[in-house]
Amino acid sequence: MKISQLKIVFLMLLLFAAAPLFAQADIVPPGLTSVMTSVRNVFTGPIVKIILTCCLAGCAIAYGFNKDNEKMKRNIIAIAVAIVIIVGATFIVDLLWDASQA
Repeated sequence: MKISQLKIVFLMLLLFAAAPLFAQADIVPPGLTSVMTSVRNVFTGPIVKIILTCCLAGCAIAYGFNKDNEKMKRNIIAIAVAIVIIVGATFIVDLLWDASQA
């Protein structure tokens, strides 16, 4: 079972390494670029950032009130880490998108 997971990780690394080649090949039809832009704007827009900020603030409040409950503390920390990863991912997507437009 462990070998198949290593194969998947290796294939994902190869895919990520080959991603710039796919971006330069202009495989995406021109009609889909506007759809892709609108989908990207939905996930990186201000409404999503406001929702994630409210969720992160809620995690901080729940963490403050449930400091003694270890199970709840683990869940809250996991949710907060997930929110930080999502916000970081939108930042990385914005950087990559701006770099590919130039």
